[in-house]
Amino acid sequence: MHTHQLPSLAVYSGEGASHSWTWFADIFEREKFDTVAFVDEARIAAGALDSADVFFVSGGDTFAIAAALGAKGAEALERFIRGGGMYIGACAGAYLLLKSSLEPLHYFNFVEAKIANLTRCLPPALQRPEKYCTAYGCRYVYHPVRGDVVMRWADDGHGGVRELIAPLYGGSAMCHSSDIEVLATYAGFTDRSEFLVGKAIARETLIGNVAAARKRFGHGIMYLFGPHFEHPEYPDANRIIFDCIAGARSGRQHAQPCMHEWIPADRSSFRGFMSAVSNARIVALAFERSRYQWLIGAKVYDPEKIRIFLETIWKRARSLEERGLQGCCCAEELDRLRSVIERCTARLRAIRQDADCGLAEALFTDLRRSAASFVNMYFAALRSRPGDTGSDVPARAEGQTRVAGPAVSIAV
Repeated sequence: MHTHQLPSLAVYSGEGASHSWTWFADIFEREKFDTVAFVDEARIAAGALDSADVFFVSGGDTFAIAAALGAKGAEALERFIRGGGMYIGACAGAYLLLKSSLEPLHYFNFVEAKIANLTRCLPPALQRPEKYCTAYGCRYVYHPVRGDVVMRWADDGHGGVRELIAPLYGGSAMCHSSDIEVLATYAGFTDRSEFLVGKAIARETLIGNVAAARKRFGHGIMYLFGPHFEHPEYPDANRIIFDCIAGARSGRQHAQPCMHEWIPADRSSFRGFMSAVSNARIVALAFERSRYQWLIGAKVYDPEKIRIFLETIWKRARSLEERGLQGCCCAEELDRLRSVIERCTARLRAIRQDADCGLAEALFTDLRRSAASFVNMYFAALRSRPGDTGSDVPARAEGQTRVAGPAVSIAV
């Protein structure tokens, strides 16, 4: 591991965030970046950005993210960037910083560029009418294409241009603006592009407009990506993210994490937790055959999103068990998460009888927070492991020895 060489990373997983923040967990784990924390609006208000070099905001409900962060969150973000931090926003994270007069987006007017896919008169939807537009004051943000888009990247490292493909799931097309440096423009489509409006309208909306931009802000820098460059199935686009991060080793002063004593989980409690997650996965898998959809805030949620959060937990829990690293998890936190997962399973069964949006919203909130808390424990375990196998951890866990370590949970 090269932990001492890596910047400190923070990923937003709070109110309004969709499942796409889990993609950052996937690519950071693959690249052995374990200096990452998944933070919500409460942790940001408590100063989480003070110990970060890079802050990521991915997809979701832009209005809900802005409302959760609020004016104080906007002030914290501005201090962070001006003080030398790096902001990387994809999809909703890009929309968040663009110029807007709408409340609460007006707190985040850090970039003068405007939204190109904004209209008062919506084009007709060819498919996915529930996905193709979002109300934006008295206008609409519309999404002409889902899936792969081709971008023309301004510099291939040799003074030329190159093409790059990444998926677009409601992300922005930005107008050219004097205060941004254009990194990439939309250039075309592939056979995996799903047109939600007519192809002519899609081309007019996207082609030539800005897909990726950079702006220097005080001592820091912002990167805005319309498509999801962090999607794990697009390694070339992922490399852009890591190239950005490589420039973030600025030597910012990091606050020391708050240390407290906790009792490591033993094998029995860890197996109980895994059993709860496994049961939830089974119920969620059966649920995917349903046609339920829920409008939560300004975003439509589908049943398949439920299992994404559960799989995010499951595959990492199995990894910890296989490595013998159960004892790197806090027993109290694990028991709490087990209770929340069991509550999610009960809610899933209840939703089958009553597809109420309130039940679904509570379910997705619990899933998002639980996944973030467990992923935080997972990366903390990777950072604290004594070696690749963690061979001395189970012995400590069986003895229930108290261990000093940082608090990494997100309230559920």
